[in-house]
Amino acid sequence: MKANITQRSEFIGTFTKSNGQARTMRFTTSEANLKKSGLITVYDVESRGLRKFNLSTLIGRIAMVPAAHALSFCR
Repeated sequence: MKANITQRSEFIGTFTKSNGQARTMRFTTSEANLKKSGLITVYDVESRGLRKFNLSTLIGRIAMVPAAHALSFCR
Protein backbone atom coordinates (compact mmCIF):
# COMPACT_ATOMS: atom_id res chain seq x y z
CA MET A 1 0.00 0.00 0.00
CA LYS A 2 1.39 3.41 -1.00
CA ALA A 3 1.05 6.43 1.25
CA ASN A 4 -0.42 9.59 -0.24
CA ILE A 5 2.28 12.13 0.59
CA THR A 6 1.86 15.82 -0.27
CA GLN A 7 5.00 17.94 -0.46
CA ARG A 8 4.76 20.87 1.92
CA SER A 9 6.93 23.95 1.84
CA GLU A 10 7.52 26.66 4.41
CA PHE A 11 6.16 30.15 3.74
CA ILE A 12 5.86 33.53 5.43
CA GLY A 13 2.96 35.88 4.86
CA THR A 14 0.93 38.67 6.42
CA PHE A 15 -2.83 39.08 6.45
CA THR A 16 -5.39 41.24 8.24
CA LYS A 17 -7.19 39.44 11.06
CA SER A 18 -10.94 39.88 11.62
CA ASN A 19 -10.18 42.40 14.41
CA GLY A 20 -8.22 44.59 11.96
CA GLN A 21 -4.74 43.69 13.23
CA ALA A 22 -2.03 42.56 10.83
CA ARG A 23 -0.67 39.06 11.50
CA THR A 24 2.58 37.75 10.06
CA MET A 25 2.87 33.99 10.15
CA ARG A 26 5.55 31.46 9.22
CA PHE A 27 3.72 28.34 8.15
CA THR A 28 3.73 25.14 6.13
CA THR A 29 1.11 24.11 3.62
CA SER A 30 0.97 22.63 0.16
CA GLU A 31 1.46 24.99 -2.77
CA ALA A 32 -1.92 23.81 -4.10
CA ASN A 33 -3.56 25.11 -0.90
CA LEU A 34 -2.23 28.61 -1.68
CA LYS A 35 -4.16 28.64 -4.96
CA LYS A 36 -7.44 28.59 -3.03
CA SER A 37 -9.19 31.68 -1.69
CA GLY A 38 -10.51 32.69 1.70
CA LEU A 39 -9.49 30.91 4.89
CA ILE A 40 -7.07 28.02 4.62
CA THR A 41 -5.74 25.78 7.39
CA VAL A 42 -1.95 25.91 7.79
CA TYR A 43 0.59 24.68 10.34
CA ASP A 44 2.20 27.61 12.20
CA VAL A 45 5.80 26.45 12.65
CA GLU A 46 6.59 28.98 15.37
CA SER A 47 3.52 28.25 17.52
CA ARG A 48 3.58 24.56 16.54
CA GLY A 49 -0.13 24.33 15.85
CA LEU A 50 -2.82 24.53 13.22
CA ARG A 51 -4.04 28.03 12.39
CA LYS A 52 -6.27 29.72 9.82
CA PHE A 53 -4.62 32.01 7.26
CA ASN A 54 -6.93 34.46 5.46
CA LEU A 55 -5.89 34.68 1.81
CA SER A 56 -8.70 37.18 1.15
CA THR A 57 -7.00 39.81 3.34
CA LEU A 58 -3.41 39.08 2.29
CA ILE A 59 -1.05 42.04 2.64
CA GLY A 60 1.60 41.95 -0.07
CA ARG A 61 2.77 38.53 -1.16
CA ILE A 62 3.46 35.17 0.41
CA ALA A 63 7.16 34.28 0.24
CA MET A 64 8.68 30.81 0.30
CA VAL A 65 11.29 30.37 3.03
CA PRO A 66 14.54 28.94 1.58
CA ALA A 67 15.28 25.44 2.90
CA ALA A 68 18.46 26.68 4.62
CA HIS A 69 16.31 29.00 6.79
CA ALA A 70 13.38 26.65 7.41
CA LEU A 71 12.81 25.59 11.00
CA SER A 72 13.55 21.98 11.89
CA PHE A 73 12.28 20.19 14.96
CA CYS A 74 14.57 17.19 14.40
CA ARG A 75 17.80 18.79 15.64
